[in-house]
Amino acid sequence: MTRSLRPIAVLLALLPPLAAQVATEAPTKLAEFVVTPSRFGVADVATTAAASLTAAELEVLPQVGDDLFRSIARLPGLAADDVSAQFWVRGAPHSELLARLDGVDLIEPFHLKDVDGALSIVDPAVIRWLELGTGGFGAEYGDRLAGVLTMETKSETRPLTALNLSLTGLGATKQGTFAGNRGRWLATARRGYPDIALRASGRDDDVSPRYYDAMAKVEYDVAPAHTVSLHLLHAGDGLRYVRTNSPSLSSSYDSDYAWARWRGEATPKLRGEAVLSWTRLTWNRNGSGRLDGFPFSLRDHRRLTSTALRNDWTYQAGEAAILHAGLEARSGEARYDYDLRHQRTGVANGVQVVVTETENALLSPDGTSLGAFASVKFRPVAPLVIEPGLRFDRHDHVGDDQLEPRLNAALALAGTTVRAAWGGYTQAPGLQDIAVADGERRFGRIERAEHRVLGVERPLGARAAVRLEAYERITTRVRPRWENLDNAYDLFPEAQSDRVLFAPDRARARGVELLFSSRGQSRWQWHVSYALARTEERLANRWVPRARDQEHSFYADVTYAPNSRWQFSAAWHFHTGWPTTDVVYSLSTLNNGRRLLVSTNGPAYGLRLPDYHRLDLRATRRFKLRLGELRAFIDLFNAYDRTNILGYDHNVSVSGTTVTDRRKAREQLPFLPSVGVSWEF
Repeated sequence: MTRSLRPIAVLLALLPPLAAQVATEAPTKLAEFVVTPSRFGVADVATTAAASLTAAELEVLPQVGDDLFRSIARLPGLAADDVSAQFWVRGAPHSELLARLDGVDLIEPFHLKDVDGALSIVDPAVIRWLELGTGGFGAEYGDRLAGVLTMETKSETRPLTALNLSLTGLGATKQGTFAGNRGRWLATARRGYPDIALRASGRDDDVSPRYYDAMAKVEYDVAPAHTVSLHLLHAGDGLRYVRTNSPSLSSSYDSDYAWARWRGEATPKLRGEAVLSWTRLTWNRNGSGRLDGFPFSLRDHRRLTSTALRNDWTYQAGEAAILHAGLEARSGEARYDYDLRHQRTGVANGVQVVVTETENALLSPDGTSLGAFASVKFRPVAPLVIEPGLRFDRHDHVGDDQLEPRLNAALALAGTTVRAAWGGYTQAPGLQDIAVADGERRFGRIERAEHRVLGVERPLGARAAVRLEAYERITTRVRPRWENLDNAYDLFPEAQSDRVLFAPDRARARGVELLFSSRGQSRWQWHVSYALARTEERLANRWVPRARDQEHSFYADVTYAPNSRWQFSAAWHFHTGWPTTDVVYSLSTLNNGRRLLVSTNGPAYGLRLPDYHRLDLRATRRFKLRLGELRAFIDLFNAYDRTNILGYDHNVSVSGTTVTDRRKAREQLPFLPSVGVSWEF
């Protein structure tokens, strides 16, 4: 049996004893039947099998910075480090995930992008409902290879004011109604100062990051079953870095979104959604000083502006079929103003030379993208629901059209649901994705992947559930990309010697995920998950692991609420070490007889870091006040102060003809205590 079929065979082995248990209860209504596997939900109330974590559970689980994306990263199949809020989806980077908030698509929704997006721009306090699809998602979602994250903000008629204060920031939320509760509004704002937390933990005090974001929503029921809403989202941040003998950095980033949304029912059987949006993002980086003893300067100013329209319709033809179709269009323009100048030393023809490297680009690309889809969900026999679909995408700035079929199916047996998915998925480079820092002046090609997913889900009594899923993602058309091999973060990645061009001809991700979770109301809530996975690419006929390949990963959390006032939570994470790349040092003999220390990169991702594990703890106490409720928490990140490694630095010494390389670990976050309070009234 080939390796690609083994995970699926494991699941198929479970089906014979289940097949005899044809459901005797009334069949689930077609509109309520979930046919898509690889879905994880976060909602106010866990009403469906797809809900894995509730918003209330996320509120009390340990986490750094009360960040929504860091909370999501605990789900099976995801990989994340301590520094960044960006998580990898079954071995694919976050850029291959579609993030949609209240109907609008978010682009790079992170603060502090110089450190790979340390925090997300979405305030978790306003999220009512969230769903993450990590594979086999339906035809309504396009232009992403790996996954879909959809989020909906709260829409309540209860007036509320909330004030939040923690070690990393402060925030405020306000909601209310008007026109006799036909209208509702919501506003939130946050201001962050993560440098204080970094200094409190003994981290580098040469960096000064700041961030802020604000969001507002007004919605109005113009008629029964018809709601119109207006939305604004702004996020900004800046960072200053100054250190002797290193280049200084001054950066700022801004993200602005404005959109209007309509949701309604034209008839009892026909409902739709329309979203008209405007987006503007800016990136500004300026660096100067000396790098490795040589002069260094950088100017990187970029801008993206786009307008988009999306319209979806769903028609329910009784219990026979549900038709779903939609169109979307996006038009935009980008601007690149880039200038990089630096020097490095090397050896050429036996002579030590100083090489000056410069990159200069002034580009203004524009383009239009179109997308369309259609799918039908129907029940050929009582326990089986099938949803075939077709997706079309066109991107004129790349000059390519894509037509991809997709198929989802679900089989409902007695207390058990078996789900399967197959389909083609494509992703084009965005207008902002030209790698000008690496000498590129044109867009790369569209990537294509094929998903195969098979999952089984069933309850274990009244208070627990189990979910087992196998997947395979084969990328047959991979876009070449530039990447830093040492698997760590650098403020100037384009100027580092470990930056190389990856041009694989094929990529694959395979795995099996197992999730146990508690159900219902209880003093004890818990989740346990395990994943066996492999993600790799083929380079020059050799399979190479990707940067976040983790063969084994395990996660467990438990929350105990002895009463309505106290909640105690613990979460433990483990995964096998990620790959990184070694640096090989040697002496090169010059023509004049001198020996010069030189370095080369070892085999790409040929070295493994030690295994990662940490324990996080949180205690939450609620106080009933005359005016509202006060919630206070203490959070202990990495409670037993495990030294987890992100990469290596090298201390190299030379004695005669002997070169000694002593690796020094690049550590992730140490033990980090934090406290916070939230007052709602």
